[in-house]
Amino acid sequence: MDASRCVPEEVGFLRPLTMAVLSVSFVVGVVGNGLVLWMTVFRMARTVSTVWFFHLALADFMLSLSLPIATYYVASRQWLLGEWACKLYITFVFLAFFASNCLLVLISVDRCISVLYPIWALNRRTAQRASSLAIAVWLLAVALCSSHLKFRKTRKWNGCAQCYLEFSSKNETAQTWIQGVFEIKNVVTIGHFLLGFLGPLAVIGICAHLIRAKLLREGWVHAHWPKRLLLVLVSAFFICWSPFNMVLLVHLWRRVILKELYHPRMFIILQTSFALGCINSCLNPFLYVFVGRDFKEKFFQSLPSALARAFGDEELLRGPVPVAMAPGNGGSIELEARSCLS
Repeated sequence: MDASRCVPEEVGFLRPLTMAVLSVSFVVGVVGNGLVLWMTVFRMARTVSTVWFFHLALADFMLSLSLPIATYYVASRQWLLGEWACKLYITFVFLAFFASNCLLVLISVDRCISVLYPIWALNRRTAQRASSLAIAVWLLAVALCSSHLKFRKTRKWNGCAQCYLEFSSKNETAQTWIQGVFEIKNVVTIGHFLLGFLGPLAVIGICAHLIRAKLLREGWVHAHWPKRLLLVLVSAFFICWSPFNMVLLVHLWRRVILKELYHPRMFIILQTSFALGCINSCLNPFLYVFVGRDFKEKFFQSLPSALARAFGDEELLRGPVPVAMAPGNGGSIELEARSCLS
């Protein structure tokens, strides 16, 4: 069959857009996250912060590494790499996806606790405990993505091979198979939406609100800075991944209401929205560096030194600390609130 028929003409323009986004995300994500990995391993002391950002960068680096296969998938219009490659690729992608999201949640909760209970956090936060929590996150991500290793298969729809969730059984009739697929795929979609998007977004947003409220209650006039940083982090997560999750919900609606198991238009739209979500992985290494303090000052620094300044200053995780600044134009001493979010 002609591969061009696998993607309807009315959405054909999405293919070059998707491949361009995936290609740029691959280059930026591999370089940016690779730099963070190198810095945290070879240039920084082992602290809670470096443990968090090492594992976050590792998850985003893994997701970025998978993007050439995604680009080939989109370019080919169908899956041509075989069933085992289908299983391993999708499992690898969702492992990195869930690990990255869960680590963002873990970092947000850790920093929220550091602000709300600074003495408790100072006495109990250790790099060893952070490593144990990070490993637990990876094990959770393995559990969340394990179903793809078992149920992902290649199947032809209208002559086009696709990497698809398949729940068939030899003893099932066609009717019971279709009904079972609808039910299981609906559960998978809802679970992905709750665990991979809505849940993390809610936790990160709550942490941002609690941190800002505590800083304002303590009277730190510069509390707008951590508010702005967390607002950017939450906004980046929401903007990048909301299209993918909205498409998932539309796909769910079409299955429930229209009883539609597969539609080629929805498939390419899902790929495009996933490509937009991958942008978040290449943004993460830079958001902590270029947001919050004087951008011009950061811009003229080398990226390694900026990353070291952003991730390596462990004392900034202990809550607002008043720092004496040089006298300003009026000759007075100013106090700057250092945030736990540097």
